Amino acid sequence: MTNQEILITEDYTRPWALMRLLPKCQRYTVARFFNRQDADNHLRFLDRYMPEAKFEVLFDLPVNQDTNQLL
Repeated sequence: MTNQEILITEDYTRPWALMRLLPKCQRYTVARFFNRQDADNHLRFLDRYMPEAKFEVLFDLPVNQDTNQLL
């Protein structure tokens, strides 16, 4: 395995995000959804099959890096 950095662009047309909560205040975006109901359904699925992991659904709007304003 190489040490290449993989750039992943966020799809902000789907503002509902399902995040996996990791140690040291880190998080990992598992999936993005158009509506909250789909995100909650996926969360229930993951809670059933990965009971040890912690997940959270949140509304994630894009932020303009230059001005720190919402796009």
